[in-house]
Amino acid sequence: MVSTGAMTEGWVPQAGDLNFVRIDTFEAEAGGTRYTSIARHWEEKAMETHKAMGFVQGWGAVADQLAELAEQADR
Repeated sequence: MVSTGAMTEGWVPQAGDLNFVRIDTFEAEAGGTRYTSIARHWEEKAMETHKAMGFVQGWGAVADQLAELAEQADR
């Protein structure tokens, strides 16, 4: 899955210094699923700002919550 907040309706670029593209992949692995999420920023400054805002920890929490839901659904 690919998502971004950098575009508005009709693929019109949106102003902002913190825009990025997020790429989520799901791959079969050893009887389970490997989930990977990648953020591609336009500029290093935006990446560093997102890091300072706690995005790495936040996305880690989201991944943990997603795994918990998937494990519950598998029961």
